[in-house]
Amino acid sequence: MNKNIEGVGEVATPSTPKEKLQNYWYHYKWHTLIALLLVIAIIVCSLQFCTKEEYDAYVLYAGGKVIGRTAEDGDVAEIVTLLSSLKRIAEDFDKNGEVKLNLNTCYYLSADEREGLTDLNDALLASDRASLSNLLEHSEYYLLFLSPSVYEAYKGSSDTERFISLREYDNGSSEYYTDAAIRLSSTDAYKLPGLSSLPDDTLICIRRPSVLGAKSDEHLEHLENAKEMLKNILSLNIT
Repeated sequence: MNKNIEGVGEVATPSTPKEKLQNYWYHYKWHTLIALLLVIAIIVCSLQFCTKEEYDAYVLYAGGKVIGRTAEDGDVAEIVTLLSSLKRIAEDFDKNGEVKLNLNTCYYLSADEREGLTDLNDALLASDRASLSNLLEHSEYYLLFLSPSVYEAYKGSSDTERFISLREYDNGSSEYYTDAAIRLSSTDAYKLPGLSSLPDDTLICIRRPSVLGAKSDEHLEHLENAKEMLKNILSLNIT
């Protein structure tokens, strides 16, 4: 059957399935492709959400030490050793029979710390500095091991604006940098492998949740887990 279109004339109407498909593709190709991409994006995001790995706690180190992620000469990678020691301090908070920690590291040097140094990894410094602000504002990382320069750069207008006071969790034997920062080297946790390789001026802090984080049950749970890990650090007694 043909169709008469004004100004065009007689146009053949698609009759076979192939012709109908070709006609549809000609008129709706871009609509179909866009819809298909949206469907794929929704499926991928849904799968990622459903398969998101859960951790008992999130720990962040930020400072002037680059923690090795690959093993050399048969040795265990630094990141593995550090993670293993942190698991000794953590607990199975979600009671699933396994202690799982998420450990993130950021390489950070202040302008003063960079002065006079050569052979710096400028690409790593730049990328880690770019992510650090977000990690200290919106992430699940609440237990922090920071260099003094990171602490000073991100503490805000007061010592307890970005980080909470730690005095109530301490038995009085720790050495403080401020009320919100304890020197790692003053605790027995500094004797543990991996932790002992961090600079001796490394500070232990707990991040205050953001406004949105304070309204999230998940974030508040991670904050409480960080506090429990801090208590375990401060009560650790290694002879």
